[in-house]
Amino acid sequence: MTATLRQAGPLTGVLFMLVATGMWTGHDAASKWLAASYPVLVVLFWRNVFALIPAGLLVATRGGLQKLPPRLMALCWLRGVGGAIAYGSYVFALPLMPLADAIAVGLTGPLMILVLSAWLLKERLDLQRWIAVLTGFAATLVIVRPDGAIPPVGAALLLGGTMLYAFMMIVTRRLGALVEGPTLNLHTSAATLATMALGIPIAWAWPALDDLALFILVGALTGLANFCMIQAFRIAPASTVAPFEYSAILWAILLGLLIWGDVPRWDVLAGVAVIIGCGLFILHRERRARAAAV
Repeated sequence: MTATLRQAGPLTGVLFMLVATGMWTGHDAASKWLAASYPVLVVLFWRNVFALIPAGLLVATRGGLQKLPPRLMALCWLRGVGGAIAYGSYVFALPLMPLADAIAVGLTGPLMILVLSAWLLKERLDLQRWIAVLTGFAATLVIVRPDGAIPPVGAALLLGGTMLYAFMMIVTRRLGALVEGPTLNLHTSAATLATMALGIPIAWAWPALDDLALFILVGALTGLANFCMIQAFRIAPASTVAPFEYSAILWAILLGLLIWGDVPRWDVLAGVAVIIGCGLFILHRERRARAAAV
């Protein structure tokens, strides 16, 4: 299956990324809603309980669980623990700010992935792309500036979580050549749940009957979005699929406006425009470099 996926080409990877991004944005909106009534640790625990359902179904419908040597198993669980900390930081930050602001800071993820791709995967970045990366980070500083609407604690949680997320996507790219997507997804979900279970002594609550459907939805979105993102990074180079995460801001602005009445500030919109522009420029340079190499 791995060879078949790699033959699918970058377009299939981009489609997986677009689907994953839409699901993650819906997950963020639902998590922010639940975090207004439940401790964040409770939201994180139950979302991962229900995330095991789609993860298990994907394994069952795709030929069962792939047998892995201990080293690969350890790397899969490392990815899950890292993902738990990254997404946990993100969900902790959501109640502190409008959804679009949180997504805007998270848009630095593709830029961080590009930097790590050059460092760890030896994917070449020329001077113009380095300038675009630095410009995108400068735009992020405008969004999270000390006198802005995002509190310093929220900014630290978002930036730290986004940096760890970028590293986990690089790990995904490495593992993708050796581990099937459903297997990696299930091990990631199990490791994330085990990590979040450590918070049970700190905060615990059963979902209210009225909220149960929303908790199940959050879990389902987690499992399916994680699978789609794993597939995206397995199929296509990280520097190709990462910029398409920018579509999240459109969903975030729409959901924030419809659910909470949040109108994005001008500085957030300006920063997002610069970050997206930098990402698209990098994608353009990547395509030109590949065309010249043929």
